[in-house]
Amino acid sequence: MEEYTRFTISLPKELHDKFEEFREKLGISRSDAIRKAMQSLMISEENIPISSGNVVGCISIIMGHEHFQLGEKHEKVNHALNHHNHDYGSRPTYANIQQSDEILKNDIQHHFHEIIISTLHIHLEFNKCLEIIVVSGPIERVKNLKRDLQALKSVFSTGFFIVDADYKDISEK
Repeated sequence: MEEYTRFTISLPKELHDKFEEFREKLGISRSDAIRKAMQSLMISEENIPISSGNVVGCISIIMGHEHFQLGEKHEKVNHALNHHNHDYGSRPTYANIQQSDEILKNDIQHHFHEIIISTLHIHLEFNKCLEIIVVSGPIERVKNLKRDLQALKSVFSTGFFIVDADYKDISEK
């Protein structure tokens, strides 16, 4: 008989509710859904057949984004309906987690400049962004980049699509 380990996880309520709705549609238990998600994550990263040691692909991240507080002299703007009328002049401010993570994300990418071909930053919503990072280079460097980006607290999710750099289409033969 297979041995099981019980553990507890903490999730934001919105994520928990979406997860519960999703797994109920599939008709699977909570444990089975989490097992499958864990296996899918491990498979996507560990079973990449590499002949040359080099890969090409992309890392995508969805990040939360909060905005600087403008202070009491500025009125709050309904960002969904109005354009930004902010005074962006220099002023002392303290960065929140999302702002600190944006700075760290840029710093991380500079440390991996030799494998990053291009980045695309897309504003999905006022408080949510998608970043797609195209990579080419040694698999270990690519995995380290992904690991460092995943560790940022404001990252909601990551995608990882990698192929062997020496990949040849079977139809070419």
